[in-house]
Amino acid sequence: MHLSFIFFFKLSVEINITSPEFYYIILFEVTRMKLIKNIQIYAPKNLGVKDVLISDSKIEKIDDHIELSYPIETIDGTGCILTPGLIDRHVHITGGGGEAGFVSRARPIDVQEILDAGITTVIGLLGTDGYTRSTKELFAKAKELTQKGVHTYILTGSYAYPSNTLTSSMEDDIVFIDSILGVKLALSDHRSSHVTEEKLTRLASRIRTASLIAGKQANLTIHMGDEKQALELVFNILEKADIPTSLFQPTHCTRNPHLFEQAIKFTEMGGTIDITCDGNGKTLNYIRKIKNTEKVTISSDAQGSWSTYNEDGSVKEIGITPISNLRNEFIHLKNELGYENALPFFTKNVAKVLGFQHTGQVKEGFDCDLVIWKEDQIQKVIVKK
Repeated sequence: MHLSFIFFFKLSVEINITSPEFYYIILFEVTRMKLIKNIQIYAPKNLGVKDVLISDSKIEKIDDHIELSYPIETIDGTGCILTPGLIDRHVHITGGGGEAGFVSRARPIDVQEILDAGITTVIGLLGTDGYTRSTKELFAKAKELTQKGVHTYILTGSYAYPSNTLTSSMEDDIVFIDSILGVKLALSDHRSSHVTEEKLTRLASRIRTASLIAGKQANLTIHMGDEKQALELVFNILEKADIPTSLFQPTHCTRNPHLFEQAIKFTEMGGTIDITCDGNGKTLNYIRKIKNTEKVTISSDAQGSWSTYNEDGSVKEIGITPISNLRNEFIHLKNELGYENALPFFTKNVAKVLGFQHTGQVKEGFDCDLVIWKEDQIQKVIVKK
């Protein structure tokens, strides 16, 4: 398969970096403009066949016909589809795993894997291993990926409580580090710290206050395990404390039937849930049971480990999840639901819940994070640099 990735910089050079499957066209020049002609747009809404003008890494104009009085580079979109770049809100960018010893540590993700999946924005986080993995390492990897063209944000913390932080405190991480969007914590899992209701309430309140000061929609991303308590702690807090439902954002919400029932209840209370996909379209069975699908996002848990355990608690099986699962899941869903109904779970819904103002849609004034598709194949990924 032949893909091209387009980046916008500030000088005037074109460089090809060869590899077996990919080449990067690196375009320099602030005033450089690109025109995509005659392409079907799903924004996610169906906008029909349009022309799209890109200027200074933004979507400058969308119209039926755009004619310019000067020559610019033009992409013929005939027979192709333009969508927003996918957003993956749960990626172990520095590698996850570790539950079966050091040999089970997953490697860091490569930017090429992300772009190959049609993903232009990722949220990096830690998992079980907050001991040999650090928030500093996570922050540095996020910088690397951002400089290579993928918008990358992170969460402070890991499964454990207290949180693993970059600065002296979780609050300082949120307030002073632009790329930190919240905190990661595990609940109802044998690998969690089994926090009490009181401690979880205090943590949520601290995130809330830091979020207000920073002007962010900071959240507590909650890794949900298999334990029977499921979301009960969160429900108890919401009943007693004046903390917004939107602050709590549980993930892996289809892990077992009881948890999913509680996750549905959580969406009915106004909360957003995240579903982890495996790339085979199974998320569709769960989505169809939820009334307010705007409260659902889908992520990959890429470079994290999946594991099963024996009765004595020892690891039975362990493997690493590829980020391509997100692209494959989207393709399954769009083939069943159509682009317009499938895209929001991977784009608009995610951008809304994370507070992204200029991504997740094909819209004038938004970042040029775009994917050009032909049937189920990605033809080109365009990212703001």
